[in-house]
Amino acid sequence: MHRTILAVAVFISLAFNTSAWSQAPEVPSMTGSAAGTGEAAKNAQLESVYQELSNLVPGGVAPGSGAEKSLKAAIDLFANRKPLEAQQLLKDSAAADANFPPADLMLAAMAYAINDNKSGKLLLEQSAANNGDYPDVYFSFGRLALSQQRFTDAEANAELGLQKTNGGSFNQNQLDHFKRRYYEIKFQTAKSRGKLDFAKQYLQQLESVAPKSSQTLVGKAEMAFEEKNIDQAMEFLNQLNSVSQGEPQVPQLVIASWFQRKGKVQNADLWIKKAAAENSDNANVQIASAKWSLNREKFSDTLRAVKSLESISGETNLSKEIRAKVAFAQGAYATAEETFDALLAANPGNIDYANMLALSMIQSTDQEKQKGALELARKVAGAQQNSPTALSSLAYVMLKSGETEGARSLLARVAQIPNPSPDVSFIMAYMLAETGQMPQAKSVLEKVLTAKGLFLFRGEAQKLLQSVGQASQGLPTPGQ
Repeated sequence: MHRTILAVAVFISLAFNTSAWSQAPEVPSMTGSAAGTGEAAKNAQLESVYQELSNLVPGGVAPGSGAEKSLKAAIDLFANRKPLEAQQLLKDSAAADANFPPADLMLAAMAYAINDNKSGKLLLEQSAANNGDYPDVYFSFGRLALSQQRFTDAEANAELGLQKTNGGSFNQNQLDHFKRRYYEIKFQTAKSRGKLDFAKQYLQQLESVAPKSSQTLVGKAEMAFEEKNIDQAMEFLNQLNSVSQGEPQVPQLVIASWFQRKGKVQNADLWIKKAAAENSDNANVQIASAKWSLNREKFSDTLRAVKSLESISGETNLSKEIRAKVAFAQGAYATAEETFDALLAANPGNIDYANMLALSMIQSTDQEKQKGALELARKVAGAQQNSPTALSSLAYVMLKSGETEGARSLLARVAQIPNPSPDVSFIMAYMLAETGQMPQAKSVLEKVLTAKGLFLFRGEAQKLLQSVGQASQGLPTPGQ
């Protein structure tokens, strides 16, 4: 048990102190993230974890209460790598307050809140062993199953949680809390299965026990959206902000995410633009807009959103990185190199910046820069020995440096990994072309160019496909 807690502590410390931004997601963030980095980002993550934990306390957590102080103190202890002290504090809180959940359950929620799912599962199972009659253990299993689209398991755990609720001795606050958790799962399961009539029934029952809860209002907004009543959905989302203790949501972004979930990208795009226009002073909205347009390779829109972001927050690592990725995707490698070099100098442990700098430097005709790119790419691959991105990037730099056999060996390892990213697939195609396997290269390139989302090598892939096509027909390639 102590080993699991220590593992979570290390993970949460890394999560709170690392500010690395990866490829833009398909769906914009609904709650927003800190526009800057460092202390502001850490505090935003601490608050997010707190909101997750407070949702498990029957009756809620009153501002200034002992429960609030205990929760925040426990999270701070974890963030400062003092897991056993945090565990003891949670145990003391549970012993002193009948409404306070078991410590094991809170630790599991903390792990899941920072996406340490492995530790979360272990801690949740430990909670089931130690607190088998506490209903929220099973509702937590149900919510986990729901997030993984295991709807039958979600419902089975919900029913078990209800059984424990009906068979236990709980106060009214606890009964209302457990019923709320039960109806939330039943509503979400029915909605996800497309059984909207059942979903409405469960939503009504949820509202009967928690009329002003955030889950109820989000549910009502979702049902209004399903019925194509966008104005009413917006009204419920605005009500949500009036009762929520967390960071306000941006209703337009929520609507956009629901359209995206349905595959209606154009509708989502309109709502994200609406959000950006109507929240021009909101850095988080501009971040969502920039990431969305970057992921769709709408680079003019991306840079416009970044400019708006920088007018609010000034230049940040995030805004610089987005600009650098746009430059790289457009073939402005010298600009990308300069920016990633500055970012890496300011954030020397950032593997993503190092990788992108190596890929930018290898495009140069300067032999010293090419040598530097190879050295840097080796360091990145050494630090991430099982990463297909790091290994394929090193292979690409090696190919560009004339080390074909070494690159071939690396890519043989990468080829064993299923579902490679478009950028990894391009590098595979590049190797095939470099080793004279033109038909195979052509096949890979034609497929990868149909990929949706941000594909940093799209321009290079288009040029390589043209070159491969001419070579396969016996025509001179461009430049020959």
